[in-house]
Amino acid sequence: MPQIDTHDTAKRDPVPAFLVLFGWHLMVITAYIVVLNQQSHERVRYDDSPWDKMMIFGVTVGAPLLLVTLITGLILLWLFPIFPRKWGKIGWPVIRGTLAATPLLLLVVAIIRDVPR
Repeated sequence: MPQIDTHDTAKRDPVPAFLVLFGWHLMVITAYIVVLNQQSHERVRYDDSPWDKMMIFGVTVGAPLLLVTLITGLILLWLFPIFPRKWGKIGWPVIRGTLAATPLLLLVVAIIRDVPR
C-alpha cells in the first residue's frame, strides 16, 4: 500500500484571504440591495422617493467609498505579515481577510445610522 503524503494539503490555504475580503464586500452590497428593495417608490410632492434617494446615494457616494475600502483592504493584505504556522494555518487567511475588511466594517458602522427605516 503506498504512503499518502498529507503534508502537501496542510500547507495550502483553504480560502485565500483576498476572497474573504471580497466576500465581506459582497455581503455589504447584498445587504444594501435588500434594504434598497424595502424602500418605498412613492414620491411626496416633487421630492424624490426614499428609493431614489438611496439609489443616488449608492451610486454617487457608496460605490466610490466601497472602491476605496477595497483598495485599502488589498493594501492591508499586502502589508500584513504571514502569521506563524505553529498554531496551524486554517484560520489565518480568514482572520487576515477579516482584518483587511476593517475599513469596510467601520464605514458600515458610520453610515448605518443614516439609513431610513
